[in-house]
Amino acid sequence: MRKAIELCSTYPGDMLIPANITTPQRPFSLKFDDFRLSNIMIDTDSGRVTGFIDFEAATIAPLWECAVIPRWLQDADDPESSYEGGTSEERNVLRATFLSAMEGSVQYPEWREAYGMGRPFRRLTELLCFQVNVWASNDYEIWVDKHLEWAKTHPGIGLPEVEEP
Repeated sequence: MRKAIELCSTYPGDMLIPANITTPQRPFSLKFDDFRLSNIMIDTDSGRVTGFIDFEAATIAPLWECAVIPRWLQDADDPESSYEGGTSEERNVLRATFLSAMEGSVQYPEWREAYGMGRPFRRLTELLCFQVNVWASNDYEIWVDKHLEWAKTHPGIGLPEVEEP
């Protein structure tokens, strides 16, 4: 667990992800940790979103942590996906619409870069939710050791994805 805490301070540490962010004075955003379909209120007649519920898990997080495709739009085999979202075909159509809207946004020009570059760092934040006994396993110690070594020689760059525990 000590190594995991050390990893948090260096991977990515205080590096801006992406480094060329257009809003360096605002490197954080509001993150809805329980942002899922069942927490979105939709008018059944118009199909318009009328509200969101279940904000008790909302946090302030680095942009790389916030720049995500909602879990219900991820491919079902993606580790960042959830059980909600419908069939793969439905998810593909909705994901394409979401990506098109985000890429065309003048308000979030570096969203796609933050999404891609943040993915390996989001894996660490997901692992931090595990209990101490999980961190005692040899697999996670090896994972942390590899990422610690990588972070020392590649500051602000996520370790390329490989098969993980």
